[in-house]
Amino acid sequence: MYQMVILLLFNNALEWTIEKIQDETQIKIELLLLVLNTLIESKILTCTQFLDRDNLDINCIIKLSNDFRSDKYRINLNTTMKSVEEGDVKNFHNTIDQDRIMSIRATIVRIMKLNKTMNENLLIDTVIQQLNSYFNSNVSTIKDCINVLITKEYLERQSNDKDLLCYRA
Repeated sequence: MYQMVILLLFNNALEWTIEKIQDETQIKIELLLLVLNTLIESKILTCTQFLDRDNLDINCIIKLSNDFRSDKYRINLNTTMKSVEEGDVKNFHNTIDQDRIMSIRATIVRIMKLNKTMNENLLIDTVIQQLNSYFNSNVSTIKDCINVLITKEYLERQSNDKDLLCYRA
């Protein structure tokens, strides 16, 4: 998609600097450089100062290659974009994991606020039951969240029974 946006700019002018392309498209500069590298390496665009992938300058002049020829009807330009998408996917999964941990902690506090004291295994079962409609929670993650809440002094273990948890108001 970004490739087409950049290529459509050449309907308006024959030469563009990377800075002007970025101003016109509002694509993040890191992503823009990756897309431009793909287009330059596939010989659709040419750059006046192109040495290698890492040396594109913001003031480089980009031109549409007039002698571009291909035997294919379709050209795959998405090959180098996968590395950017993989990084985005990792960030996305990390965000989801953090949100789930916060949901588990909030559910534990809500249950303990209601019951005041509860057996740890019963608490884990209740948390799994309440969060089951949203996502499948892991027992070890729930135990980690309980330990974090104990260190943050939201919960405490009974001195005579270590399996019994108490809510601290």
